[in-house]
Amino acid sequence: MRKDYRDSKSHYKTYKAGKNWLFAGIGVITLVSTIAMTTPNAHAAELNNDTNLSSTQKDEQKVTSATPAQQAAIDDAQKDVDQDNADITQNQKNTADEQANHDTLTDQTAGKQSDVDQAQADADKANDQVDKDKSAVDDAVPTDYQDKEDAEQQAQNNTDKAQDAVNQATTDKNQAQKDVANASDKADQAKTAKDDAAKNKTDAQDQADAAKNKVDNTNKTTKVHHDATPVKPGTYDKGNVIDSEASLPDTLLDPKDGHTNDYGYYDSSWYIYDSKNDKSQKININNLTQDQINELGQYALGLINSLREQYGLSPMIMSDNTQKMAAGDIAIRNKNGITDEHSLIGNNISQSDWNKYTFDSIAENHTGTFYAAQNMGFFFGNEDTMLAAKVSVLKILTAMVFDDVIQENGHRHSMLMNPDGIEESSDYYNDGDVTYYLGYGVQTSSGTNIFDFWRENNAAIWNDGTNDVPTNSDGHSSFASELMKHQKNGYTNNGTDTIETNPAYTNAVNDYNQALAQLTSANKAYNQANDAYNNATNNLNDAKTNLANATTKLETAKSNLNDAKTKLADAKQALADVTAQYADQLAAYNQAKATLKNDQAKAKQLNQNLANAKKALADNQSSIATSEAKIAQLQDQLKDLQAKLAKDEKNLADAKAAAENNDNSDDTNTGDDDIDNNGSDDTNTSDDDTNTNNSEDTSDTNNNSDSNNHSDDVVPSQSDTKDLNNTVDITENTQNNNVENTAVANNTKSSPVTQNVVYKTNNQTVTPAQVAASTFNQSQLPQTGENQQNGKMSIIGLIGLALSSLGLAKLFGRKHV
Repeated sequence: MRKDYRDSKSHYKTYKAGKNWLFAGIGVITLVSTIAMTTPNAHAAELNNDTNLSSTQKDEQKVTSATPAQQAAIDDAQKDVDQDNADITQNQKNTADEQANHDTLTDQTAGKQSDVDQAQADADKANDQVDKDKSAVDDAVPTDYQDKEDAEQQAQNNTDKAQDAVNQATTDKNQAQKDVANASDKADQAKTAKDDAAKNKTDAQDQADAAKNKVDNTNKTTKVHHDATPVKPGTYDKGNVIDSEASLPDTLLDPKDGHTNDYGYYDSSWYIYDSKNDKSQKININNLTQDQINELGQYALGLINSLREQYGLSPMIMSDNTQKMAAGDIAIRNKNGITDEHSLIGNNISQSDWNKYTFDSIAENHTGTFYAAQNMGFFFGNEDTMLAAKVSVLKILTAMVFDDVIQENGHRHSMLMNPDGIEESSDYYNDGDVTYYLGYGVQTSSGTNIFDFWRENNAAIWNDGTNDVPTNSDGHSSFASELMKHQKNGYTNNGTDTIETNPAYTNAVNDYNQALAQLTSANKAYNQANDAYNNATNNLNDAKTNLANATTKLETAKSNLNDAKTKLADAKQALADVTAQYADQLAAYNQAKATLKNDQAKAKQLNQNLANAKKALADNQSSIATSEAKIAQLQDQLKDLQAKLAKDEKNLADAKAAAENNDNSDDTNTGDDDIDNNGSDDTNTSDDDTNTNNSEDTSDTNNNSDSNNHSDDVVPSQSDTKDLNNTVDITENTQNNNVENTAVANNTKSSPVTQNVVYKTNNQTVTPAQVAASTFNQSQLPQTGENQQNGKMSIIGLIGLALSSLGLAKLFGRKHV
C-alpha cells in the first residue's frame, strides 16, 4: 500500500544556483499549467470528486496510519458519499425525463383545445340544422292529414283495447270453467270422505285390534343400509371432513388447488378425519394384525386401480401371495434396521435375502416376474381406528399422485407403471401379456406404508426382444399363476348397514294409538265430513254461476271488438283518401322527416365528438398537473439527497482526520537534505539546507508564523473542504497544524441543479494545475457536467498559479514506501 504524503518522510533533492535554491521542473509545470488554464471547454469534471481519480490516485488516498477499524470506517463513509452522488445523478436524470414529459404534454394542450373549439363549432352548426329541419317538417305537413292520421291511430288503439278485453274475458271464462271442475272434484272428494268416515266408525275397533296384533309381532330393531356419500378433496389449507365409512372416498381425485411440489405434502389437509360418526374397528397402529394390514392394502388397491382406470390401464392384482412377499420385504427391512429408506437390492438388501424372503417364499422359479418399483408413505401415529388409518392412506396416495412434482412424479409413474414415465403420452404400454401386482405392508416400527410393485414380463418388448419365458396354458408363467391365486378385491364404498330402531315397529305403535283415537272420534269425524260435503256442494253452485257470468261478458266483449274493427276500417279508408289527395305534398313531407332523422343522427355524433374532445383536453390537463407534482417531489428529494451528501462528506472527513492523527509525532525529517516543515530536528544551520519560506527567513523552522510556506503541499485538509460552486479553499494542515495555505477561486457560475463539486480529502492527490484551473470563471454546460471557461484569469487565479508552482516539487518529488 502507498503511504500518504502526510504520513511518510519524503526527501526532496534541490540544486544550488548562487544563493538561491531552485526546484526542478517548476518552469515546465508552470508552462503546462498556463496552457491548461487558457484552453477553452475545460472539463470541470476533472476536479469533481473521488470518482474521477485514477485507480493509482485512489490507492494513494489510503491513510497508512489508519487502524483496520478506522480504515473500515473510512471505506464505509466513502461508499456513502459515492452512493449519494449516484443518487443525485439519478434524481437529476429522472427530473430531466419528467420535465421532457411535461413539455410534451404542454405542447399537446393547444392542439386539444383546438379540437374542442372545432368540435363545438361543428356541433352548434348541426344543432342549428336540426332546428331548421323541424320547421321544415311542420311547414310540409298537409292540411287535415294529421287529423286523419291521428283518427286512424285512435281507432287502432280502440281496437287493440277491445281485443284485450276479449282476451281477458276468454281467460276469465277459462278460469271459471276450471273452478267449476275443481269444485266438482272437491264435492266428489267430500262425499267420498263422508262415506269413509261412516265406514271408519264401524271399522275402528277392527283396526285397533289389528294394530295391536301388528305391534306384538314386529321386531323393535332392524338392519338399515346407508348409501355411500364419498367426499371429494377439499383445498390444501381446508380439507373436507371424513367422519364415517359412508363418506370414505374409493377414488383418487385431483384436488386441483395449485399445490404440486410442496416439500411437506404429507401434511396436506385435503381430507380431515373426524371421529364423530366413526363406527369402524379399533386398532393399534403400532401393532397391526395381518388381517388389518390386508384390509388397508385392499383400500390402497382400490384407490390405485381407480387411478389406472382414469388412464385407461388394466387393474393391478393383489393376492395372498403378493401380500406374503410384501410381508417378506418388511421382515428384511426389520432385519437390516431399514426405516425411512427404500428397499434397494444390492445396496441395503442382498439379492439372496430378497429371494429368500419374497420370491422363494412363493415358489423357487420366479422367471418372468420382476420387482418393478416401491413407494413409501408414513402414518401420522395417532390413527386408532381402521377408518382413521384408511384416511391416512388416502392422504398419502393423493399427495403421491397429485403433489409430487418435487419428486418428478416418480410415485405416480410407479402406480401407473408407464414404461416411458411420460404421463402426457396417450401411448401407455399395456400389453395383454404384461400383468402388474401390488403388495402392501406396514412396517409398524416406523409407521411406514410399503407399496411394492411387481410385473410379469412375457412380452418380447419387456424381455430384451425375446420371449423365452415359459408359460402355462393360461398364458402366464408358473410364478405369475401362483400370484393370481386367492386374489383380493379392491375397496369399493357400497355404503354401510347399521342396527337401528325398526320404523315398522314405530309405525305399528302409532297405528294402534291412532286406531284407538279413531274409535272415540268416529262420530265427530263423520259430522265433519258431512259438513265438508255440504260446503263443497255450495262452492260448486257458486262456481257454475261465475261461469255463466263470464260467458255473458265474453260475448259482450266480442261484440265491442266487432264495432271497433268497423270504425278502424273507416278510419283507414279516410286516411287513404287524404293520402291520395295530397300525394305530392306527402312526398315532400316524408322527405322532410327523413332529412330531419338523418340530421338528428349527425348532430348526435357531433355532440358525442365534442364530449370526447373535452374529455381528452381534461385528461391532458390532469396529466400536466400530475407531472408537475412529480417534478416538485423530485426537487424535494434532491434537497434531501444534497443534505445527506453534505453530512456523509463530513463523516468521511472526520474518519480520515481521526486516522491521520494516529502518528503525528513521527512525521519529521532528520536528513541534511530534507525540506521539512518541522524544525525540531532540522534547524537549517548549513548552506546545504533551507526552509520553505519564500521570504528566505529561516529563523522560524517550526512554521509557527503566518508566513506563506509555499513548499508545503497544496492540498486541502478535510476540515477545509469547500463547494466549488462557490469557493475552493485549498488548505494543508502541517503535522503541527500551524500553517494554513488557502487559494480561493471565486465568481464561479453554478448549474441549474447544484453539483456539489468538492475539492476534498487530505489523502487525495490534486495537482496544482487543477487548483489554478479552478479559479477561472466557468459556465455549466446543460446536462453534460462540463464547464466552459471564458478565457479570463482572475487575479486570485494568477496567485493560485504562482502558489501551485512553488508546491510542485514536493508533490511530484515525494517518495513511496
